[in-house]
Amino acid sequence: MPEFITLADGSLAVKGRNLLKQSCPLVVGNWINNGGSPAIDNAVLYDGKPTLRLNLGAGIVYYPIPRATQTANCEDWVPMIVGQTYVYSMCMKAEGTVTHTWNFPLHWHFKNTIDGPNRDPEFISSGGVIKVGEWSVIWTKFKAIHKWMRPFIYTSQNPAVPVNIAWIKLEYGGEFTGPSAAPEDEEAA
Repeated sequence: MPEFITLADGSLAVKGRNLLKQSCPLVVGNWINNGGSPAIDNAVLYDGKPTLRLNLGAGIVYYPIPRATQTANCEDWVPMIVGQTYVYSMCMKAEGTVTHTWNFPLHWHFKNTIDGPNRDPEFISSGGVIKVGEWSVIWTKFKAIHKWMRPFIYTSQNPAVPVNIAWIKLEYGGEFTGPSAAPEDEEAA
């Protein structure tokens, strides 16, 4: 039986639910190229499943509905509940040093309106350490103060570092939970 949490808007949600489709295991579809040249890697596996190989620097960007190109129209982004706490996390293996801060490589754009500026959420905490050549889990906890989020995996490092990503997760609440597929992905499987 799933555990439920009460969200900032008063509704109930399943604790640990992944809000990002096609993100556990990670596939190309909802995640598109932001200059990192993502490709499925059948040689580097995580839990027996292929991973997504890309270059950080530029990385990848997420949209709830698969698309080929980016859009600045925030109504195509992930809807947020203003005042709600979220945890954004991922598991990756890097071939070189990747600097982990509260907003890199787990990165984002937030907006309230289509023509509004990109903003940051209210930072709460972050954790995890990226160890070169090892599977590493990192996370950032934040409170949404804007209505729309466009998730990125991005560092702007130059030169870019080749990485493999096993899974990415965005979930309601202030407690990090391990990898899980979005409910839509579980239903499709």
